[in-house]
Amino acid sequence: MFKRKLFGLIIIATALVTLNMTLLWKLGDIAHFWMSIVFWSAVGSLLWDKQDILKESEIKSDLLSRVAGTLLIVFILFKSAGVSTKYDPFLRLAPFLSGLGLSLLAVGFQHLKLYWRELVILFFHGTPSVLTLPLMDFITSLTAKFAYYSLWYIGFNVTRDGNYVALPTGRVVVNGGCSGIEAMNYLLGLAVVCLLMFPTKQNKALVIGVAVMCGFIINAFRVAGMALLVASHRLDLFKYWHEGEGSLVVGMIAVILFGIFYQFMLKRDSKLSQSSGN
Repeated sequence: MFKRKLFGLIIIATALVTLNMTLLWKLGDIAHFWMSIVFWSAVGSLLWDKQDILKESEIKSDLLSRVAGTLLIVFILFKSAGVSTKYDPFLRLAPFLSGLGLSLLAVGFQHLKLYWRELVILFFHGTPSVLTLPLMDFITSLTAKFAYYSLWYIGFNVTRDGNYVALPTGRVVVNGGCSGIEAMNYLLGLAVVCLLMFPTKQNKALVIGVAVMCGFIINAFRVAGMALLVASHRLDLFKYWHEGEGSLVVGMIAVILFGIFYQFMLKRDSKLSQSSGN
């Protein structure tokens, strides 16, 4: 009975993950596709470490939980059939809803806490992107201001009119896609993954704050750089850094910087442990 139940859950999980990843790839959300691999891998690693949970005879899913989980999965399949653009918020919510539905089928409402780490990771994978949509205009304006002051501080003859950052020979407009809110949400999610899989004794709020600021600041510098490219009439490079591989490179830089910071935090933990041991 156990093996049949586990096999069924694995099949459903594989189908849901494949469906979501296929939609991301098909609709051209490449950045989120690669980030999804990171988050799903983290969840898979945690599940592997606790694979014996379902073997416990007292942990069962009741009828209400199974019905709720089944309805949730049916809803995911139904909504997925209607997704036609990468900007559909459902694509970002689907991983968490999938994890919740599978957890209900596996252990029920009463034992969801057994999978709280996996559910938290899936929640922060895409849900913040939906929850922060009302902040889009604010973050966009903040990015434009940061890019403007960065250029002004260096000594460029730069002006700002709303979300336009202008130099004497060209200007750029900072729209929602260039706000950096996606990068901030990605780094927030990665920070959560790090804190859950490689816990640190240091200030966790500091880790979250540094992650979000890395996403914002690196993107704002990217906007400032694109303004310089437009002013220099290097539209080929502008296109590369705006919507080509360059935009992914900038995201990787932010991830690497956060990784260096978190490695420093872990090393600091080790030194503190050695000091207290002595």
